[in-house]
Parts: sequence; C-alpha cells; structure tokens
Amino acid sequence: MRLLAMVPMVAFVVTASAVAQTPGAGTPPAEIGNRSNGLSYQPTPNEVDGREAAKGIRPPAAEQRATDRRLEKTDKQLLREEGLGTGSVPAIPARP
Repeated sequence: MRLLAMVPMVAFVVTASAVAQTPGAGTPPAEIGNRSNGLSYQPTPNEVDGREAAKGIRPPAAEQRATDRRLEKTDKQLLREEGLGTGSVPAIPARP
C-alpha cells in the first residue's frame, strides 16, 4: 500500500527535476538590471554624489581617492591571480 502511494510522488520528483534541468527551458530576459517599465532605476554617479553630499555622508576627497586606488589595485591583483590581463580595469574617474 505504501509503495502505491509513493509511486506518484517519485514520478513527480523525477519529472520536476528533469524539467528544471532542461536547457533552454526558460528564455533569459532581454535586459538584466535595475529596469522596469522601460526606465532605468539605477542611480547615476552624479545622483549618488549629490545625495551623499546633501546628507553629509561623503568621505573626504583624500579618503575617497585612497579607497579608489585600493579598489583598483585589488581588482588588478585579482585579475593577475586568475591569469588575466589588467587592461580591462577601467580607470576610476576623479570625483569632486
């Protein structure tokens, strides 16, 4: 009796896992990002800078430059460790 009750369950699990692993079953979205209704909701660097300045949470310029240099150095180091070139690391623009 238990065996008869388990057969549909096993069939469901096997079918569900096969469907979940079928390549191409779901199509990827046309765009990935913080977008909705055709609009971008990702703030631009200028918007972020303005909001930080208005709230008084912007770090001092020297501290920001040091952080930017440290991040750029870390990015290049990690790329080198993976055997990749560092030419793809974009220069971090100076901020006011």
